[in-house]
Amino acid sequence: MAFQSICVVVTDKTSDAATLASAAAIAARENAHLDVYCLGIDVTRYEAMPIGAATVILDTAVEEARSQAAALEKWVKTVLANSDIKLSVEAVVAPQLGLDTLIGRLGRYADLIVATKPYGAGRTPLHVNVVEAELLGTVAPVLVVPEGGCEEPFHRVAVGWNESSESYNAIRAALPVLRAASKVDIVMVDPPTHSPERSDPGGSLGLMLARHGVKAEVSILSRTMPRVSEILNRFATEHGCDLMVMGAYGHSRFREAILGGATRDLLEKSTVPLLMAH
Repeated sequence: MAFQSICVVVTDKTSDAATLASAAAIAARENAHLDVYCLGIDVTRYEAMPIGAATVILDTAVEEARSQAAALEKWVKTVLANSDIKLSVEAVVAPQLGLDTLIGRLGRYADLIVATKPYGAGRTPLHVNVVEAELLGTVAPVLVVPEGGCEEPFHRVAVGWNESSESYNAIRAALPVLRAASKVDIVMVDPPTHSPERSDPGGSLGLMLARHGVKAEVSILSRTMPRVSEILNRFATEHGCDLMVMGAYGHSRFREAILGGATRDLLEKSTVPLLMAH
């Protein structure tokens, strides 16, 4: 099967319910092993404080994080109690400043990470931090699930292609999904005029995908809207795409946080699942 090991990090029962269900459904279809990590965050700010108070504050924060992780673990086991998938559930605790390192370690060996869409109702900065850590701290593709959840197989997939390494990495990682799709659209917005591929934009990628058994067509779009993400979203909606594949954080996440960027915009506004890789 394409994905043998699938990973999901849960931080909240309400907002992560659809993500957990989607990950379990994909694991069942792929006959894959699902690793669920139930995350509790130690929010202590490790700074100078009175000696007498330090022990109490630190111990209390760690205990609260453990209780949170344990409650999530119990919830996951209850939700998936009747599932026959291969399953591992683990409660984990991390200090707020050590989240990137922990997420990178947990997701490193996964073939696919399933994550909650980090923006929208009920989302917190923790959801953003988890997705960014998964995208930047691992080499695994990350399937970002919208509020309603999602399930394989995806039938029509839009591939955002701008000739960048990030885009190519995402497409390579998505090959199992692309091969299973009925149709794949390679979408390019204002291809670079000085590119080595300017005479045949997307042609080399289309040939590579064809050799992998992927039925793909190239669509060249003009930048008729202010943001590339808006053009990609409109294309996905008009053509009935049920998944979008794209590279993540071609610019630094600091720049995207301040100035905006396609990654952040799509994480916030996309109405279809996103399969992303950095």
